[in-house]
Amino acid sequence: MTVARRGAHAAASYLQWRSRHWSEPRLARHLQRRLGRTLDHAKAHSPYYRHHLPSGPIALGEVPRMTKAEMMSHFDAINTAGLHRDELIEFRIEQERRGSTDLYPGGYAVGLSSGTSGNKVLTVLSARERSRYAILLWARSGLPAQLEERRVLFALRTNNPAFTAITALGVELQYVDYFVPVPELVDLVNRHRLNVLAGPPSLLIQLAEHADAIKGPVEAVITYAEEIDPSTKQRLAETFDAHVSEIYQGAEGMLGFTCTTGNLHLSEDTALIELEPAADTLGGAERVVVTDLYRRTQPFIRYELNDLLEVGGRTCACGSAFRIIERIHGRTDSVFLLAGIDGGEVRLMPDYVRRSINQASGDVIEYQAIQHSPEDIEIRLELAKGADEATIRRTIVANLEHWAGRAHGRIGRISFSPEPPARDPVSHKLVRVVSRR
Repeated sequence: MTVARRGAHAAASYLQWRSRHWSEPRLARHLQRRLGRTLDHAKAHSPYYRHHLPSGPIALGEVPRMTKAEMMSHFDAINTAGLHRDELIEFRIEQERRGSTDLYPGGYAVGLSSGTSGNKVLTVLSARERSRYAILLWARSGLPAQLEERRVLFALRTNNPAFTAITALGVELQYVDYFVPVPELVDLVNRHRLNVLAGPPSLLIQLAEHADAIKGPVEAVITYAEEIDPSTKQRLAETFDAHVSEIYQGAEGMLGFTCTTGNLHLSEDTALIELEPAADTLGGAERVVVTDLYRRTQPFIRYELNDLLEVGGRTCACGSAFRIIERIHGRTDSVFLLAGIDGGEVRLMPDYVRRSINQASGDVIEYQAIQHSPEDIEIRLELAKGADEATIRRTIVANLEHWAGRAHGRIGRISFSPEPPARDPVSHKLVRVVSRR
Protein backbone atom coordinates (compact mmCIF):
# COMPACT_ATOMS: atom_id res chain seq x y z
CA MET A 1 0.00 0.00 0.00
CA THR A 2 1.40 3.41 -0.97
CA VAL A 3 2.01 6.20 1.55
CA ALA A 4 -0.85 8.23 0.01
CA ARG A 5 -3.26 5.31 0.28
CA ARG A 6 -2.26 4.61 3.89
CA GLY A 7 -2.91 8.27 4.69
CA ALA A 8 -6.29 8.17 3.00
CA HIS A 9 -7.27 5.01 4.87
CA ALA A 10 -6.19 6.60 8.17
CA ALA A 11 -8.30 9.67 7.41
CA ALA A 12 -11.30 7.48 6.53
CA SER A 13 -10.91 5.50 9.74
CA TYR A 14 -10.88 8.73 11.71
CA LEU A 15 -14.09 9.92 10.00
CA GLN A 16 -15.71 6.61 10.91
CA TRP A 17 -14.49 6.89 14.48
CA ARG A 18 -15.66 10.44 15.09
CA SER A 19 -19.14 9.75 13.71
CA ARG A 20 -19.57 7.21 16.54
CA HIS A 21 -17.60 8.73 19.39
CA TRP A 22 -17.88 12.51 19.34
CA SER A 23 -20.10 13.92 22.07
CA GLU A 24 -22.71 16.58 21.36
CA PRO A 25 -20.61 19.34 23.06
CA ARG A 26 -17.55 18.36 21.03
CA LEU A 27 -19.60 18.37 17.84
CA ALA A 28 -20.98 21.84 18.70
CA ARG A 29 -17.45 23.21 19.22
CA HIS A 30 -16.34 21.71 15.92
CA LEU A 31 -19.31 23.23 14.07
CA GLN A 32 -18.62 26.68 15.49
CA ARG A 33 -14.94 26.50 14.59
CA ARG A 34 -15.50 25.19 11.05
CA LEU A 35 -18.30 27.69 10.40
CA GLY A 36 -16.02 30.56 11.38
CA ARG A 37 -13.31 29.34 9.03
CA THR A 38 -15.80 28.84 6.21
CA LEU A 39 -17.23 32.35 6.52
CA ASP A 40 -13.80 33.96 6.89
CA HIS A 41 -12.51 32.19 3.78
CA ALA A 42 -15.58 33.15 1.76
CA LYS A 43 -15.31 36.79 2.83
CA ALA A 44 -11.61 36.87 1.91
CA HIS A 45 -11.73 35.02 -1.42
CA SER A 46 -15.25 35.17 -2.90
CA PRO A 47 -16.23 38.50 -4.55
CA TYR A 48 -19.87 37.75 -3.84
CA TYR A 49 -19.41 37.15 -0.12
CA ARG A 50 -16.88 39.97 0.21
CA HIS A 51 -19.74 42.24 -0.79
CA HIS A 52 -22.53 40.51 1.15
CA LEU A 53 -20.88 39.65 4.47
CA PRO A 54 -20.40 42.27 7.18
CA SER A 55 -16.97 43.20 8.48
CA GLY A 56 -15.88 41.79 11.81
CA PRO A 57 -17.38 38.70 13.49
CA ILE A 58 -20.27 37.15 11.53
CA ALA A 59 -23.36 35.49 12.97
CA LEU A 60 -24.96 32.81 10.81
CA GLY A 61 -28.22 34.74 10.70
CA GLU A 62 -26.42 37.65 9.01
CA VAL A 63 -25.45 35.50 6.03
CA PRO A 64 -27.83 35.75 3.05
CA ARG A 65 -29.67 32.63 1.91
CA MET A 66 -28.62 31.00 -1.34
CA THR A 67 -31.04 29.33 -3.76
CA LYS A 68 -30.24 27.13 -6.73
CA ALA A 69 -31.16 29.93 -9.14
CA GLU A 70 -29.00 32.46 -7.29
CA MET A 71 -26.06 30.05 -7.21
CA MET A 72 -26.14 29.78 -10.98
CA SER A 73 -26.88 33.47 -11.57
CA HIS A 74 -23.95 34.65 -9.42
CA PHE A 75 -21.63 31.68 -9.93
CA ASP A 76 -18.71 33.71 -11.34
CA ALA A 77 -18.69 35.96 -8.27
CA ILE A 78 -19.40 33.20 -5.73
CA ASN A 79 -16.54 30.84 -6.62
CA THR A 80 -13.09 31.60 -5.24
CA ALA A 81 -10.99 30.38 -8.19
CA GLY A 82 -11.97 32.88 -10.90
CA LEU A 83 -13.95 30.26 -12.82
CA HIS A 84 -16.67 31.15 -15.32
CA ARG A 85 -20.07 29.47 -15.38
CA ASP A 86 -20.64 29.35 -19.14
CA GLU A 87 -17.19 27.90 -19.85
CA LEU A 88 -17.68 25.21 -17.20
CA ILE A 89 -21.13 24.28 -18.52
CA GLU A 90 -19.77 23.96 -22.05
CA PHE A 91 -16.89 21.82 -20.78
CA ARG A 92 -19.19 19.53 -18.80
CA ILE A 93 -21.70 19.08 -21.62
CA GLU A 94 -18.87 18.14 -23.97
CA GLN A 95 -17.54 15.73 -21.33
CA GLU A 96 -20.90 13.98 -21.14
CA ARG A 97 -21.11 13.70 -24.92
CA ARG A 98 -17.68 12.07 -25.09
CA GLY A 99 -18.08 10.00 -21.92
CA SER A 100 -14.91 11.60 -20.61
CA THR A 101 -13.78 12.11 -17.02
CA ASP A 102 -11.10 14.68 -17.85
CA LEU A 103 -10.42 17.41 -15.36
CA TYR A 104 -10.97 21.07 -16.15
CA PRO A 105 -7.75 23.12 -16.52
CA GLY A 106 -6.39 23.71 -13.04
CA GLY A 107 -7.34 20.20 -11.90
CA TYR A 108 -11.00 20.86 -11.16
CA ALA A 109 -13.72 18.19 -11.30
CA VAL A 110 -16.87 19.66 -12.83
CA GLY A 111 -20.38 18.35 -12.30
CA LEU A 112 -23.64 19.56 -13.78
CA SER A 113 -26.51 18.27 -11.70
CA SER A 114 -29.97 18.77 -13.15
CA GLY A 115 -31.86 17.59 -10.06
CA THR A 116 -35.49 16.64 -10.49
CA SER A 117 -36.68 20.17 -11.24
CA GLY A 118 -34.59 20.49 -14.39
CA ASN A 119 -32.59 23.50 -13.16
CA LYS A 120 -28.87 23.03 -13.76
CA VAL A 121 -26.48 23.36 -10.84
CA LEU A 122 -22.74 23.45 -11.40
CA THR A 123 -20.47 21.81 -8.85
CA VAL A 124 -16.72 22.31 -8.85
CA LEU A 125 -14.16 20.51 -6.69
CA SER A 126 -10.44 21.18 -6.47
CA ALA A 127 -7.97 18.30 -6.23
CA ARG A 128 -7.91 18.60 -2.43
CA GLU A 129 -11.71 18.75 -2.20
CA ARG A 130 -12.00 15.79 -4.54
CA SER A 131 -9.67 13.72 -2.38
CA ARG A 132 -11.52 14.72 0.78
CA TYR A 133 -14.86 13.81 -0.76
CA ALA A 134 -13.56 10.40 -1.90
CA ILE A 135 -12.36 9.67 1.63
CA LEU A 136 -15.70 10.73 3.10
CA LEU A 137 -17.60 8.60 0.60
CA TRP A 138 -15.40 5.59 1.34
CA ALA A 139 -15.71 6.09 5.10
CA ARG A 140 -19.50 6.50 5.21
CA SER A 141 -20.78 4.52 2.26
CA GLY A 142 -22.05 1.77 4.53
CA LEU A 143 -19.67 -0.87 3.18
CA PRO A 144 -19.18 -3.60 5.82
CA ALA A 145 -15.87 -3.15 7.62
CA GLN A 146 -14.98 -6.82 7.15
CA LEU A 147 -15.33 -6.59 3.36
CA GLU A 148 -11.74 -6.80 2.17
CA GLU A 149 -12.38 -6.68 -1.59
CA ARG A 150 -14.73 -3.96 -2.81
CA ARG A 151 -15.79 -4.47 -6.42
CA VAL A 152 -18.65 -2.07 -7.03
CA LEU A 153 -21.31 -1.73 -9.70
CA PHE A 154 -21.62 2.06 -9.64
CA ALA A 155 -24.67 3.49 -11.42
CA LEU A 156 -24.78 7.22 -12.12
CA ARG A 157 -26.64 9.48 -14.52
CA THR A 158 -23.24 10.49 -15.86
CA ASN A 159 -19.73 9.77 -14.63
CA ASN A 160 -17.65 12.34 -12.77
CA PRO A 161 -14.02 12.27 -11.56
CA ALA A 162 -15.24 13.52 -8.17
CA PHE A 163 -16.66 10.02 -7.65
CA THR A 164 -14.04 7.96 -9.43
CA ALA A 165 -11.33 9.38 -7.16
CA ILE A 166 -12.39 6.70 -4.69
CA THR A 167 -10.46 4.16 -6.80
CA ALA A 168 -7.31 5.57 -5.22
CA LEU A 169 -8.44 3.89 -2.00
CA GLY A 170 -8.38 0.45 -3.57
CA VAL A 171 -12.05 0.27 -4.56
CA GLU A 172 -12.80 -1.16 -8.01
CA LEU A 173 -15.64 0.77 -9.67
CA GLN A 174 -17.54 -0.38 -12.74
CA TYR A 175 -19.44 2.70 -13.82
CA VAL A 176 -22.72 2.37 -15.75
CA ASP A 177 -25.41 4.88 -16.62
CA TYR A 178 -29.11 4.41 -15.95
CA PHE A 179 -29.89 3.24 -19.49
CA VAL A 180 -27.90 0.00 -19.57
CA PRO A 181 -30.36 -2.90 -20.03
CA VAL A 182 -30.67 -5.15 -16.99
CA PRO A 183 -29.33 -8.29 -18.75
CA GLU A 184 -26.15 -6.34 -19.57
CA LEU A 185 -25.88 -5.22 -15.94
CA VAL A 186 -26.15 -8.83 -14.78
CA ASP A 187 -23.46 -9.84 -17.27
CA LEU A 188 -21.20 -7.04 -16.02
CA VAL A 189 -21.70 -8.13 -12.40
CA ASN A 190 -20.83 -11.72 -13.30
CA ARG A 191 -17.83 -10.95 -15.53
CA HIS A 192 -16.16 -8.69 -12.97
CA ARG A 193 -17.34 -10.66 -9.92
CA LEU A 194 -18.83 -7.48 -8.45
CA ASN A 195 -19.86 -7.92 -4.83
CA VAL A 196 -21.37 -4.47 -4.15
CA LEU A 197 -24.36 -3.02 -5.98
CA ALA A 198 -24.65 0.78 -5.79
CA GLY A 199 -27.35 2.79 -7.51
CA PRO A 200 -30.80 4.34 -7.26
CA PRO A 201 -33.50 2.07 -5.78
CA SER A 202 -35.42 1.86 -9.08
CA LEU A 203 -32.40 0.32 -10.82
CA LEU A 204 -31.57 -2.00 -7.92
CA ILE A 205 -35.16 -3.29 -7.87
CA GLN A 206 -34.79 -4.21 -11.54
CA LEU A 207 -31.61 -6.12 -10.68
CA ALA A 208 -33.45 -7.84 -7.83
CA GLU A 209 -35.94 -9.17 -10.38
CA HIS A 210 -32.97 -10.96 -12.05
CA ALA A 211 -31.13 -11.94 -8.88
CA ASP A 212 -31.18 -15.64 -9.79
CA ALA A 213 -28.92 -14.85 -12.76
CA ILE A 214 -26.22 -13.26 -10.57
CA LYS A 215 -23.64 -15.98 -9.93
CA GLY A 216 -21.52 -14.62 -7.08
CA PRO A 217 -22.55 -13.32 -3.66
CA VAL A 218 -23.74 -9.73 -3.29
CA GLU A 219 -22.24 -8.60 0.00
CA ALA A 220 -23.58 -5.04 0.21
CA VAL A 221 -26.17 -2.81 -1.45
CA ILE A 222 -25.88 1.00 -1.46
CA THR A 223 -28.73 3.28 -2.54
CA TYR A 224 -28.76 6.98 -3.43
CA ALA A 225 -30.27 9.57 -5.82
CA GLU A 226 -33.87 8.53 -5.06
CA GLU A 227 -35.86 8.05 -1.86
CA ILE A 228 -36.06 4.47 -0.65
CA ASP A 229 -39.04 3.33 1.40
CA PRO A 230 -38.79 0.64 4.13
CA SER A 231 -40.54 -2.03 2.06
CA THR A 232 -38.12 -1.56 -0.87
CA LYS A 233 -35.16 -1.62 1.50
CA GLN A 234 -36.40 -4.85 3.07
CA ARG A 235 -37.01 -6.41 -0.32
CA LEU A 236 -33.47 -5.63 -1.50
CA ALA A 237 -31.99 -6.97 1.74
CA GLU A 238 -33.96 -10.22 1.51
CA THR A 239 -33.38 -10.74 -2.22
CA PHE A 240 -29.63 -10.29 -2.07
CA ASP A 241 -29.20 -11.44 1.56
CA ALA A 242 -27.04 -8.35 2.06
CA HIS A 243 -26.79 -5.24 4.18
CA VAL A 244 -28.55 -2.25 2.55
CA SER A 245 -27.29 1.26 3.31
CA GLU A 246 -28.44 4.63 2.07
CA ILE A 247 -26.39 7.71 1.17
CA TYR A 248 -28.23 11.01 1.29
CA GLN A 249 -26.43 13.51 -0.91
CA GLY A 250 -26.80 16.05 -3.66
CA ALA A 251 -24.86 18.74 -5.48
CA GLU A 252 -24.12 20.32 -2.11
CA GLY A 253 -22.31 17.19 -0.87
CA MET A 254 -22.97 14.24 1.42
CA LEU A 255 -25.67 15.13 3.92
CA GLY A 256 -26.54 11.77 5.46
CA PHE A 257 -25.17 8.25 5.89
CA THR A 258 -26.30 4.91 7.27
CA CYS A 259 -24.73 3.78 10.55
CA THR A 260 -23.91 0.22 11.59
CA THR A 261 -27.34 -0.24 13.19
CA GLY A 262 -29.19 0.86 10.04
CA ASN A 263 -30.19 4.41 11.02
CA LEU A 264 -29.68 7.31 8.63
CA HIS A 265 -27.73 10.13 10.31
CA LEU A 266 -27.09 13.70 9.28
CA SER A 267 -23.41 14.19 8.44
CA GLU A 268 -23.20 16.95 11.03
CA ASP A 269 -19.42 17.17 11.23
CA THR A 270 -19.13 18.10 7.54
CA ALA A 271 -22.29 20.16 7.04
CA LEU A 272 -24.23 22.53 9.27
CA ILE A 273 -27.93 21.74 8.84
CA GLU A 274 -30.70 24.23 9.64
CA LEU A 275 -34.29 22.95 9.73
CA GLU A 276 -37.43 25.02 9.24
CA PRO A 277 -41.16 24.19 9.47
CA ALA A 278 -42.80 22.99 6.26
CA ALA A 279 -46.52 23.16 7.21
CA ASP A 280 -46.78 19.37 7.59
CA THR A 281 -50.12 18.85 9.32
CA LEU A 282 -49.52 15.10 9.80
CA GLY A 283 -45.97 14.98 11.06
CA GLY A 284 -42.68 16.78 11.50
CA ALA A 285 -41.42 17.34 7.94
CA GLU A 286 -39.07 20.32 7.76
CA ARG A 287 -37.24 22.20 5.04
CA VAL A 288 -33.44 22.04 4.89
CA VAL A 289 -30.82 24.80 4.70
CA VAL A 290 -27.24 23.53 4.46
CA THR A 291 -23.77 25.02 4.90
CA ASP A 292 -20.90 22.85 3.72
CA LEU A 293 -18.06 23.26 6.21
CA TYR A 294 -15.20 22.16 3.94
CA ARG A 295 -15.95 23.42 0.43
CA ARG A 296 -13.78 26.37 -0.56
CA THR A 297 -13.70 26.59 -4.38
CA GLN A 298 -17.50 26.85 -4.55
CA PRO A 299 -18.93 27.82 -1.18
CA PHE A 300 -22.32 26.32 -0.28
CA ILE A 301 -23.40 28.64 2.54
CA ARG A 302 -27.00 28.67 3.82
CA TYR A 303 -28.01 26.90 0.63
CA GLU A 304 -31.74 26.18 0.47
CA LEU A 305 -32.68 22.64 -0.53
CA ASN A 306 -36.05 21.54 -1.85
CA ASP A 307 -35.85 18.48 0.40
CA LEU A 308 -38.29 17.70 3.20
CA LEU A 309 -36.85 15.77 6.16
CA GLU A 310 -38.22 14.49 9.43
CA VAL A 311 -35.32 14.57 11.89
CA GLY A 312 -35.30 12.87 15.28
CA GLY A 313 -32.96 12.88 18.24
CA ARG A 314 -29.34 11.95 18.81
CA THR A 315 -29.74 8.65 20.68
CA CYS A 316 -28.59 5.69 18.59
CA ALA A 317 -27.20 2.27 19.48
CA CYS A 318 -24.21 2.96 17.22
CA GLY A 319 -23.05 5.63 19.68
CA SER A 320 -23.33 8.60 17.30
CA ALA A 321 -24.40 12.03 18.54
CA PHE A 322 -25.34 13.03 15.00
CA ARG A 323 -29.10 13.54 14.60
CA ILE A 324 -31.11 10.71 13.03
CA ILE A 325 -33.08 11.27 9.83
CA GLU A 326 -36.35 9.54 10.62
CA ARG A 327 -37.79 9.99 7.15
CA ILE A 328 -36.97 11.65 3.83
CA HIS A 329 -40.42 12.87 2.82
CA GLY A 330 -39.43 14.02 -0.66
CA ARG A 331 -39.16 17.43 -2.24
CA THR A 332 -41.20 20.57 -1.75
CA ASP A 333 -42.12 20.57 -5.45
CA SER A 334 -43.60 17.04 -5.04
CA VAL A 335 -46.07 18.01 -2.30
CA PHE A 336 -49.69 17.35 -3.30
CA LEU A 337 -52.04 20.28 -2.78
CA LEU A 338 -55.56 19.07 -1.97
CA ALA A 339 -58.86 20.85 -1.56
CA GLY A 340 -59.53 21.29 2.14
CA ILE A 341 -62.67 19.87 3.71
CA ASP A 342 -63.52 23.29 5.14
CA GLY A 343 -62.31 25.26 2.12
CA GLY A 344 -58.84 26.41 1.12
CA GLU A 345 -55.95 24.04 0.43
CA VAL A 346 -54.07 21.45 2.48
CA ARG A 347 -50.66 19.88 1.85
CA LEU A 348 -50.08 16.13 1.61
CA MET A 349 -46.39 15.28 1.90
CA PRO A 350 -44.94 12.90 -0.73
CA ASP A 351 -44.15 10.23 1.85
CA TYR A 352 -47.86 9.70 2.61
CA VAL A 353 -48.53 9.20 -1.10
CA ARG A 354 -45.69 6.68 -1.32
CA ARG A 355 -46.97 4.80 1.73
CA SER A 356 -50.49 4.66 0.28
CA ILE A 357 -49.16 2.81 -2.76
CA ASN A 358 -46.26 0.66 -1.62
CA GLN A 359 -48.15 -0.57 1.45
CA ALA A 360 -51.16 -1.63 -0.64
CA SER A 361 -49.58 -4.93 -1.63
CA GLY A 362 -46.29 -6.78 -1.80
CA ASP A 363 -47.03 -7.24 -5.51
CA VAL A 364 -46.34 -3.56 -6.26
CA ILE A 365 -42.95 -3.65 -7.99
CA GLU A 366 -42.77 -0.02 -9.08
CA TYR A 367 -45.13 2.94 -9.17
CA GLN A 368 -45.58 6.62 -9.89
CA ALA A 369 -48.25 9.08 -8.69
CA ILE A 370 -48.75 12.27 -10.68
CA GLN A 371 -50.94 15.14 -9.52
CA HIS A 372 -52.19 17.12 -12.51
CA SER A 373 -54.47 19.35 -10.42
CA PRO A 374 -55.94 19.32 -6.89
CA GLU A 375 -58.81 17.28 -8.35
CA ASP A 376 -56.88 14.93 -10.65
CA ILE A 377 -54.30 12.29 -9.65
CA GLU A 378 -52.89 9.71 -12.06
CA ILE A 379 -51.31 6.51 -10.77
CA ARG A 380 -49.02 4.24 -12.79
CA LEU A 381 -48.32 0.75 -11.51
CA GLU A 382 -45.95 -2.07 -12.33
CA LEU A 383 -47.23 -5.23 -10.64
CA ALA A 384 -45.94 -8.74 -10.18
CA LYS A 385 -47.29 -11.39 -12.51
CA GLY A 386 -50.61 -12.74 -11.23
CA ALA A 387 -51.25 -9.78 -8.91
CA ASP A 388 -54.87 -8.95 -8.01
CA GLU A 389 -54.85 -5.57 -9.69
CA ALA A 390 -58.46 -4.67 -8.87
CA THR A 391 -57.94 -5.21 -5.14
CA ILE A 392 -54.63 -3.33 -5.19
CA ARG A 393 -56.28 -0.36 -6.88
CA ARG A 394 -59.10 -0.26 -4.34
CA THR A 395 -56.61 -0.43 -1.48
CA ILE A 396 -54.53 2.42 -2.90
CA VAL A 397 -57.62 4.61 -3.23
CA ALA A 398 -58.67 3.80 0.33
CA ASN A 399 -55.16 4.56 1.63
CA LEU A 400 -55.00 7.90 -0.17
CA GLU A 401 -58.45 8.85 1.09
CA HIS A 402 -57.35 7.95 4.62
CA TRP A 403 -54.27 10.20 4.55
CA ALA A 404 -56.14 13.01 2.80
CA GLY A 405 -58.79 12.86 5.51
CA ARG A 406 -56.14 12.93 8.23
CA ALA A 407 -54.83 16.12 6.62
CA HIS A 408 -58.39 17.55 6.57
CA GLY A 409 -58.56 17.41 2.79
CA ARG A 410 -60.19 15.35 0.08
CA ILE A 411 -58.29 13.38 -2.53
CA GLY A 412 -60.30 14.20 -5.67
CA ARG A 413 -60.40 11.92 -8.73
CA ILE A 414 -57.90 9.06 -8.98
CA SER A 415 -57.25 7.42 -12.35
CA PHE A 416 -55.03 4.40 -13.02
CA SER A 417 -53.01 4.73 -16.21
CA PRO A 418 -51.69 1.87 -18.36
CA GLU A 419 -48.50 3.90 -18.85
CA PRO A 420 -45.45 2.55 -16.98
CA PRO A 421 -43.62 4.73 -14.44
CA ALA A 422 -41.35 7.11 -16.36
CA ARG A 423 -38.00 8.62 -15.47
CA ASP A 424 -37.58 12.37 -15.40
CA PRO A 425 -36.40 13.38 -18.91
CA VAL A 426 -33.73 15.71 -17.53
CA SER A 427 -32.38 14.06 -14.38
CA HIS A 428 -33.12 10.48 -15.54
CA LYS A 429 -34.28 9.66 -12.00
CA LEU A 430 -37.51 7.86 -11.27
CA VAL A 431 -39.47 10.41 -9.27
CA ARG A 432 -42.30 8.42 -7.77
CA VAL A 433 -44.39 11.34 -6.57
CA VAL A 434 -44.77 14.12 -9.13
CA SER A 435 -46.73 17.35 -8.84
CA ARG A 436 -47.63 19.01 -12.15
CA ARG A 437 -50.37 21.22 -10.75
